Amino acid sequence: MAVDQLKNLNENELMHRLQLGDIQAFDHVFEKFYNALCFYATRLTSDRFAAEEIVQDIFYKLWNKHADFISLNSIKAFLYISTRNASINFLNKEQRKIKHDAEFGLLEDEFQEPVINEIIYTEVLREIAIEVDALPEQCAKIIKMIFEDGLQPKEVADKLNITTSTVYNQKMRGLSILKKRLSGRSFSILTSVMLSMYFK
Repeated sequence: MAVDQLKNLNENELMHRLQLGDIQAFDHVFEKFYNALCFYATRLTSDRFAAEEIVQDIFYKLWNKHADFISLNSIKAFLYISTRNASINFLNKEQRKIKHDAEFGLLEDEFQEPVINEIIYTEVLREIAIEVDALPEQCAKIIKMIFEDGLQPKEVADKLNITTSTVYNQKMRGLSILKKRLSGRSFSILTSVMLSMYFK
């Protein structure tokens, strides 16, 4: 059965095939969660390469335990908890201090928050990233420089060799588009992050 056909299976059928060791069922689960987990691990470690290695290792462990899971929710919890723990272990092993992105307003005790909150926050950030990438080119570039790099409008203007007013206009244009496309929660997080840049 092709992976595309697996999308038509209900959860019970999919889990049954996974428990039997069906590699295509496993591939379906891999495709469903891999990108989000890499995004999550990258946010925790600030190291994209290490994040991908961590997530790939977690999926290897999932495959070795494939017969133990009875639902997609149990798999999702296992993947996120394991990714979080492996990311913390990576940081400890490398003797690196956990560096928090000021634009996200993260606190060190975030690692102790319920996993469900981490999943929701990660998915919100992915939604924002996808919609920002879909903006007109200059809007996207300016939003990313403010949102991801934490630059002030004057700094953005200097780097792009444009006027500060152009930065403000493009930023407002981008936010107007994002407000229509993003969920209320996602847009609130985005604007809160951008506002925080002016008070750091």
